[in-house]
Amino acid sequence: MAHAIRMPALGQSSDEMKLVQWFKPVGVHVVEGEPLFEAESDKTTLEVEAAATGTLLEVACQPGEIVPSGTVIAWLGEPGEAIPSTRAPAAKALAPGNGPVQVEARSPSPEGRVQATPAARTLAREHRVEVSGLLGTGPEGRIERRDVQEFIDKQGSAAAGLDIGRPATAAPGEEPVPPHRQAIARRLARAAHVPHFSISKTIDATALRRLAAEVEGLTVTHLLLQAVSGALLEHPALDRTWSDAGPSYRHLGRGDVGLAVASADNLIVATVPCPAKLSLEQLALTVRRAAALAREGRLTQEFSGPVAVTVSNLGMYGVDRFEALIDPDQCAILAAGQIQDRPGVVDGTVRPVAQLDLTLSVDHRVADGAAAAAFLVALSDRLERPERSLA
Repeated sequence: MAHAIRMPALGQSSDEMKLVQWFKPVGVHVVEGEPLFEAESDKTTLEVEAAATGTLLEVACQPGEIVPSGTVIAWLGEPGEAIPSTRAPAAKALAPGNGPVQVEARSPSPEGRVQATPAARTLAREHRVEVSGLLGTGPEGRIERRDVQEFIDKQGSAAAGLDIGRPATAAPGEEPVPPHRQAIARRLARAAHVPHFSISKTIDATALRRLAAEVEGLTVTHLLLQAVSGALLEHPALDRTWSDAGPSYRHLGRGDVGLAVASADNLIVATVPCPAKLSLEQLALTVRRAAALAREGRLTQEFSGPVAVTVSNLGMYGVDRFEALIDPDQCAILAAGQIQDRPGVVDGTVRPVAQLDLTLSVDHRVADGAAAAAFLVALSDRLERPERSLA
């Protein structure tokens, strides 16, 4: 039976990717795990490996095409094997007019009404878009808010005479915004609408700083990642994300953690697979690889899966404390400042104590204050006693 190859979801970036190139031509035998094709999101390039062994029977998408995540783009199987039809018609944007925007029609649900989330319908009304013409990426073809936003973005690009993925032409004296900054701006606009709260805790970082100095290549960021991962395994209520479809929770439960990586004029979140299960040496090596690939814009599948919590550490820049925006597709973000020696009371005596301020911002739809506080306390305990994370 032929095996469908789908465009992957780059969990920390976008819902669609550009197909850059095929590494194998049609008719060639492919072994599971071999690089099969290269895809590009608004932030990074990803080499995708074959998920099965077989002959590349057909490719349904060509280099340069923008493809929604989950779309079947090729088939692997036995030579001569029959394959089903792969592609559905895409929505087409027409020139904006005075009335509602019309797009290519899609079939309604068995009940006769197009299935769309309330958020999608609200956004569509605001921008005069007919949801009946959109293709949904949600369960059973349900139209989600991101589907409407995607159509609006593409319509705006077409109306301005722009190609998708190219920066707009700026007026004299203005600087055009590059595509990756446009993508960041769109995600930040979504993030601003996430109902959230923030809680903070100052911890004794004496042991944390000492351990980071003792192990070559180890930093406070590594230990933050490991502690967050361990706390997530203890408190799975925060290792999940919100979905407007349903609505529903998406349980991850693996203890993977996101790491905010800054590069030249860009910010990318790399996924670090379950730091709690890695030795300090493995952790340092893994984070080094993930950060390097993120800065190069070439994250692999290993470092691009979905996560519920991201760590953002600005301590190396001399920042004491800050609040970070939650990625709209995540549950929380931990903001860490620099370790500072401040007056503290130890055994009834005031003396300098290494202290670190942590601020956890949480999607209130996913977790309440009590659950977030329990998570932050467990995290703080691991950081004040880092030997526990190594047990």
